[in-house]
Amino acid sequence: MSVPMPGADRHRLHLVPAEGPLTGQRIGVPAGNLSAHPGHDGLPALLTLNATVDPVSAAVRLVPLAAVPDGVVAVNEDLAARLGFEEGSEVRDWRLDAVPVEPVKSLTLESSLEAPFDVLAREIGEAGLPGTLLWIPPQEDAELWVDVPGSASFRVRGLEAGGRRGVLVEIGERTDVELFVSSARNGVDIVILADCSGSMSVPDIPEYSEGSAYGGYSARGRPRMDVLRSALNDLLEMRLRISGRVSRLAMLKFTHVTEHVFPRDGGMAELDAGSTGPAVEEFRNAVAVLRPEDAGTDIGNALHEAANLLYLHGKPGNERLIVLVSDGAHWSRRGNDGVGEVVYADREPVSLMEYLHVNTKVRLHAVGVSTMAMYRRWIAAGNRGGEVFEPNHELLQQLVRVGGGDDAAIGGFDVLARYFSGLGAGMTRRVSLGRSRRPRPDGTLPPRLDQALRLLAEQHRANASAGSAHQATHDARTLGQRLLESTGVAIGESRRALGRPLFRDEPVRMAVNRAVVTLQTRPHPTFERDLASAFSPARLAAVPAELADPLDTLGMLLEQLRAARQNGAWDTGRRIAWVDELATAMDALVAALKSLPDAQRPPADSAGAAGPGRDEHAREPSPGPQGARPAPVPQRDGHDSAGTGSQAPAAATPGAPTPAAREADQPTPTTMPLFRYRGEE
Repeated sequence: MSVPMPGADRHRLHLVPAEGPLTGQRIGVPAGNLSAHPGHDGLPALLTLNATVDPVSAAVRLVPLAAVPDGVVAVNEDLAARLGFEEGSEVRDWRLDAVPVEPVKSLTLESSLEAPFDVLAREIGEAGLPGTLLWIPPQEDAELWVDVPGSASFRVRGLEAGGRRGVLVEIGERTDVELFVSSARNGVDIVILADCSGSMSVPDIPEYSEGSAYGGYSARGRPRMDVLRSALNDLLEMRLRISGRVSRLAMLKFTHVTEHVFPRDGGMAELDAGSTGPAVEEFRNAVAVLRPEDAGTDIGNALHEAANLLYLHGKPGNERLIVLVSDGAHWSRRGNDGVGEVVYADREPVSLMEYLHVNTKVRLHAVGVSTMAMYRRWIAAGNRGGEVFEPNHELLQQLVRVGGGDDAAIGGFDVLARYFSGLGAGMTRRVSLGRSRRPRPDGTLPPRLDQALRLLAEQHRANASAGSAHQATHDARTLGQRLLESTGVAIGESRRALGRPLFRDEPVRMAVNRAVVTLQTRPHPTFERDLASAFSPARLAAVPAELADPLDTLGMLLEQLRAARQNGAWDTGRRIAWVDELATAMDALVAALKSLPDAQRPPADSAGAAGPGRDEHAREPSPGPQGARPAPVPQRDGHDSAGTGSQAPAAATPGAPTPAAREADQPTPTTMPLFRYRGEE
């Protein structure tokens, strides 16, 4: 459903404290602005600011609040700081858009801080990330960051949310979240336990082959040990690119016994970009000599030896990590599932790992080589196997569960290569998310936020009042211009149709400019008097039927004006309304005047016949400056213009008509209208 969004044309952005319902990504909007129910946490939207060279976009949630005044969008201070929107600045070019929202399936966050892994993981888990929105821009190379309340910003190292761009994605309670910390920022001491039991010789790791009959994989696979050696070489190559916090590495191989293979002299060795040639070559040789042996598997003993190494040679402050690589074969459950067996902590790997994690803070990750599907495909290709060669990752899952690590990574070469390449760059750990932090109800706004919204409401009312005053000024000027234009047309049309103007142009212009145009900024005390004098039309001895209604309306308006003059001046709003009515009445008068025919003039001589030597056209006077034929209508005292009646002497001076001419121009009241202005009777 389409929801109308607040916009810069009707709203302004204002900063408020980051408290209560307006924290994180939440911004407040007037309660009546959202027709759709936004849900408990707000309506998802995209806020874009175009105040800078490059637009800045952020995922937000619109929270309708009764305390937010109309025309305001309240942005909390934390979000504003991330957007570069500061107090006192005004962003006029911004917009809110409703965009699709996709759920996040998995998310890997990378820390930019040199802080203990456990601290960062706890801060992410307790930050209430479920419900957090991320904007995935259309650009492929755009970096994404997640702001973790109470901690810092984390770079998005990996994200799976359907593969779409230009959408909002939402972190949920079921999202798989991992924390990655680079080796350059967080030291880690690693002991690798490499399974060298006989089952590691099974070549059931498929190799991809175009057109193969085995689902894209060739019938001939790679031995499990071969895949392990390749993955360990990837780990080395990645470690040699990293420089930063001091980290140490050791590798043990195990069957039913455990043997130290790197460093050759025991202990742990630094292996990074600063490592010397001999150390690098020694690690490669240790990997190369790993071979499957005709022996069983004792994982418990291997875990015990790895924990001793970390305790004796680990660097204080570094993470302690055991990485177990095994196919899990040759292991059978002990304890309650056994018959008559005694469980010893140094022989039962699950109990031992739980003890090590709780008491020495050692963490375990596990990588499972091969899967049952790979093994069965290998058997189906005609190879002979047995129960002792079947991969069994049940133990790995249990060890990870009690050892504080992630779910075991299980698979073929691609899984091992990806895991060890990542391990070379840093550490990754699964983070357990807490529930989303819900906003407070509207009725329990924190004091600072409540006060800020009250001040906003007062400012908004003051701005609205000032805006109304500005609009009133604009309206008065617009009305004045409209009134002048209509009256000018009425003057011209009355001159054409009646022979004389109904209004005097100069008094009208002066009254409008003084009383109407300056109405809001400087109300004139003689508003009523000025307009009553200027817009009182000349009286007509005989009123054409077409003008009766418009003149009656005009007379009614003038009566209202005179009453206001006697009873006290109107306020500004009433004056503007009256001018609007006057302009409308003048438009109606113009329309009526335009419907009248041109004024008729009497014949050129008193006998009604042409004099000697004149033709028919000589009797028609030429049109005046407005295109209307002048009619022999008497002028007001002091405003007469020259007449050209048949009794006027030929040598008369222009502009000075003789008494005979004025007498000849007098019309009969029943045939021609008589004009006289109010106040001049």
